[in-house]
Amino acid sequence: MGATPKDDAPALDGDAVATRIRLSVYDTLARSKGLTTVVAQARKHGIGRQHMFDIRAGRSLPSLPLALRMAADLNTTVETLFEHGRAE
Repeated sequence: MGATPKDDAPALDGDAVATRIRLSVYDTLARSKGLTTVVAQARKHGIGRQHMFDIRAGRSLPSLPLALRMAADLNTTVETLFEHGRAE
């Protein structure tokens, strides 16, 4: 049995959820740590600058280990950094 092609993947129903970074919270905490540029933020979290730009723009979600590392790097919790709710 092979891998399931993306076209055949099950579709999300009305229970889809959206998660995105709370930029105002993130920026305040990052600034307090001296992380004033996206490049500095990416370096601190061990990711590339483009990935950091994508997370900030809502085009990409961090993996759970990365979300935990971002929270730890800023001395906060994942729940504080990210909002989680129903997709519209």
